[in-house]
Amino acid sequence: MSEIQLTDAEANALHGTTDSDTDFKYHSPGDAGYFTEGQRQRHRMLTIAKAISNALRVYRDGSLTFGVRPGTAGDGETAYSYAGSTANELTDDATNYIYLDIDSAELRLVCNTTGLPGASATPHIPLATIITADGGYGFDDITDLRASAVFALLSAMTAANANTLVAGSASNADALHVHSAAGLQDAVQDLMPTIMLTGTDEADGTGGMSIEVKDAAGNNLTQRFRVRTWLSTSDFGAPVADNNFGVGVAGTELREITANADYEAITDATGLVEMAMNVAVDGTYYVMAEIDGRIYSGSVAITGN
Repeated sequence: MSEIQLTDAEANALHGTTDSDTDFKYHSPGDAGYFTEGQRQRHRMLTIAKAISNALRVYRDGSLTFGVRPGTAGDGETAYSYAGSTANELTDDATNYIYLDIDSAELRLVCNTTGLPGASATPHIPLATIITADGGYGFDDITDLRASAVFALLSAMTAANANTLVAGSASNADALHVHSAAGLQDAVQDLMPTIMLTGTDEADGTGGMSIEVKDAAGNNLTQRFRVRTWLSTSDFGAPVADNNFGVGVAGTELREITANADYEAITDATGLVEMAMNVAVDGTYYVMAEIDGRIYSGSVAITGN
């Protein structure tokens, strides 16, 4: 679909007016000094075009060669200049990918037939592709790619975020980046124990609760821990001693705080404590377990009385 142009009336209405953004004057027919004023406008347009439009532009300079205009690029607080180049060789009968990357603190021109690199692995400025065939190429075979470097998707990054990532420093990047638990080093994960509770109903008025100590990524920790655990009839409730509750086959009782209700225990070497339950009436019972000041809750419905 072609772009809609000004109507004759709209174009004629511009006679004698001045564009407020560029200071270009729209001449009226018969204006004196038309040619001189036109030269001024052309000079202004070329000045504007050279500022950005012509920077790092790929152009045709031979049958199987290309040139790149001078330009600059910024990377954080660092500005890089490219002096321009001519007679850069192309591969015939191929799509040639042209871009600039950084090598030894300088912009380096790269031309290959394999494609542009991934931006996350190789920071670069895409310049153009040129399709060659039968020993040459035409002007229309050049596809300008610079817009993809100029126009980026909007993101939630703030100016403060960007300033934190000074010069791509790995330490500063880590300060901003939020690691998932799985991305933490093993030694750090081990210092952040969590608990998983699994209830079992034996359907005869008894049951149990396995208390397994895990690391921040959910892996079993094969070492001994001190855990406090208690039985209640409500989630995160106070200890209730109406039932039999105590350390079962895995783990060791360290201290009885409330008989049949509240204990400190030491896990076995696999990080496990098993609590045995024998309740007076059927119902849902809650076992709380505390480690490093954090309390976890698990429930089990005991039946069979």
